[in-house]
Amino acid sequence: MGIERLYEPPTIGELTPVAPGVLWLRLPLPFQLDHINVWLIEEDTQYTLVDCGAGLPDVAAIWEQIEQQLFTRKPLGRIVVTHAHPDHIGMAGPLSRKHGAPVLMSASEYFAARALCANLPGFDSHTLAEFMSSHGLVNDQKADETQKARGGLFARLVPEPPLNFLRIQDGDTLEIGGHTWRCMAGYGHCPEHISLICDSLNLMISGDMLLPTISTNVSVYGSEPEGNPLLSFLQSVQTMRTLPDSLTVLPSHGVPFKGLRDRCDQLLRHHDHRLNELLEAVREKGGLSARQAISVLFKREMDGHQTSFAMGEAIAHLHYLWRKGLVQRKAIEGVWTFSAL
Repeated sequence: MGIERLYEPPTIGELTPVAPGVLWLRLPLPFQLDHINVWLIEEDTQYTLVDCGAGLPDVAAIWEQIEQQLFTRKPLGRIVVTHAHPDHIGMAGPLSRKHGAPVLMSASEYFAARALCANLPGFDSHTLAEFMSSHGLVNDQKADETQKARGGLFARLVPEPPLNFLRIQDGDTLEIGGHTWRCMAGYGHCPEHISLICDSLNLMISGDMLLPTISTNVSVYGSEPEGNPLLSFLQSVQTMRTLPDSLTVLPSHGVPFKGLRDRCDQLLRHHDHRLNELLEAVREKGGLSARQAISVLFKREMDGHQTSFAMGEAIAHLHYLWRKGLVQRKAIEGVWTFSAL
């Protein structure tokens, strides 16, 4: 079947119908990945919003416009957050408080967001810098750029986190707009991502778990320094592959598409290729740190923000090989180095 793109990208801030009662809204981001898609579902007496954009002035201004367009005749009744990354949860607190709308999300994501917003030890920029240093990103320009780009970034993009939430988890169902939406947990990109599937509308709001043209970021962080998130992500992709192939996928980045199973297969092949390429490089070079592995996995120049994500990805791929028993890990002059067995 292949991947079928169903729409051209809309103008930022423009409401676009994608299914009966379902509106697509694209909001800006200040990064190379310059947008996020969020979804408004119309009900008899209210709207339900899925994800809400980063807590930035230009995003807040768009929401002011949307309030005049939609919420003067039907209020915003609830907010579903797929996961706790800033572009998804950033405006949840302000919108929730302004409209009295509860925030629905998984418990793991809620408490991760609160820890990051509070800059708690273990979730702070100092922990990030030490962790990246232990994998070779130290005493160079990229280390400084990464520290400046990521230090306190979460709190800047989520200035008012939700003060409470309603828990949703894998297997739950939500009645939205006269249809039943199933909650499906996914792992690896974040602790407990929730996608929504509506069989009667043949839709999947996939969040960041299933994107049409890029693979979502899968990283190891200092709060779980020996984690194996890539294994969790690949297992989640295998599970998503069992969903009906007829679903129209509404992703957080890119455009809606069909071809769910082909896209899952592409992602599995992509990561298998990267893992094999990395394993070969480890053998050829006699060992690699994550900092050195970036050039194996990524063939482009990156700024500090992108380098931090690339480091997380490199560590995740090396940890996958390590946990599978294909490489060994040893600290050499304070830097974790992965070498062939």
